[in-house]
Amino acid sequence: MSRGRTLITMLLLVMTGCESHTWPLRYTNPLVADAKQGQDCRHLVFGLGGMADVTGAKAMRQGGITTLRSAEYQVNTIQGLGRECVIAHGE
Repeated sequence: MSRGRTLITMLLLVMTGCESHTWPLRYTNPLVADAKQGQDCRHLVFGLGGMADVTGAKAMRQGGITTLRSAEYQVNTIQGLGRECVIAHGE
């Protein structure tokens, strides 16, 4: 019985520290078939590690995008460790 309690306690601690979400940053236009994608990602360690450029400019440069169709901000962390990305789609 004590192993079961320990396992449940560990799972609850891990689950309470999970964060995963995506927010649109820029307008969403229909994507074209040959659209490009660029990403600007930062690794997070308890909130440290810089912040991704939410304007999308760095992601656009990474993907060679000149006309922006849409951009989104994604965060995936567990107990303060993870990454955040700005993803740009365009031509």
